[in-house]
Amino acid sequence: MKKKLLWLMATALLTASCYNEGTLVNNPAPLLQYQHKPTEARLLTLAKSYAEAINQNLKDHVIHPGQYADYGVALAKLGLQEQANVMFNNEKTFFPNSSKYVEFLKRTYTPNLFADNHFDTSKIDVKALDSIHVEYTPEELAAQQELEADPEYQKMLKLQQLEEKEAKAAAVKKAREERAKAKKAERKAQTKAREKEKREKEQAKKAAEKERAKAKKAEQKAKEEAKKAERKAKEEAKKAEIEAKKAAEKAEIEAKKATEKAAADAKKAEQKAQKEAEKAALKAQKEAEKAQKEAEREAEKAAKKAQKEASKASQESDVEAEDE
Repeated sequence: MKKKLLWLMATALLTASCYNEGTLVNNPAPLLQYQHKPTEARLLTLAKSYAEAINQNLKDHVIHPGQYADYGVALAKLGLQEQANVMFNNEKTFFPNSSKYVEFLKRTYTPNLFADNHFDTSKIDVKALDSIHVEYTPEELAAQQELEADPEYQKMLKLQQLEEKEAKAAAVKKAREERAKAKKAERKAQTKAREKEKREKEQAKKAAEKERAKAKKAEQKAKEEAKKAERKAKEEAKKAEIEAKKAAEKAEIEAKKATEKAAADAKKAEQKAQKEAEKAALKAQKEAEKAQKEAEREAEKAAKKAQKEASKASQESDVEAEDE
């Protein structure tokens, strides 16, 4: 009865592990043994199986929901809090929708590291788990040997190996079909690309011819415009030459008039200056005569005064002589 119950549990757990544990289905013994009797030794074996399964899934580029979370729980129960927290964060990194579930696990198993969001999705070092020392009891060793020696267990393993082989063969066949399909699609794409390239070349050729014709037409138009511009420039130059000649003649006439006017003005100015000079000379002569008369009067006054002074001095000298 006990053995029958054990295999019923194994069947249920294998069905669950196909969804949650990925490749654990290829080695169900650690999961079965731990579920049957959860001991630390069996937990360590289960943790190693989880690690190996995750590494295989990473190699196959297939990440299953829950695998990091389950491994984290196993590590936490083994006392590896920091490693367990990293695995919980890995689960949340790959599957953001599991955030609430992961937060629940972190509060339950790694509460002191709840705020630590460090993650590491590289390959797991399975050998590092060997540093955890656990002792297997005789009952555990006997149960392991009994399970491995059981014909039904061996039959189940062979059946699963057969299923795995068939699955691999189907995967190989599917891969071949996909490669053939991809190759066919590639050839089709190459054919389409060549046809497209051919069409594009033809379109480019037509466009180039059209552009050349357009350029030729533009060149002809430019030449015609240049000729028109040249004729117009010649006409404008001739017209400008005539205008310049007229302007020169007009300027010459104006210059002649200006010269004549300047000569007349100069003559008038000269005559005026001569009259002014004559007036000034006459005025100067009158002033000189007036000054001469004034000087003569002043000289006469001075002579009379000097004569009086001399006479006075002579009288004073005679008086002094008489006194002596």
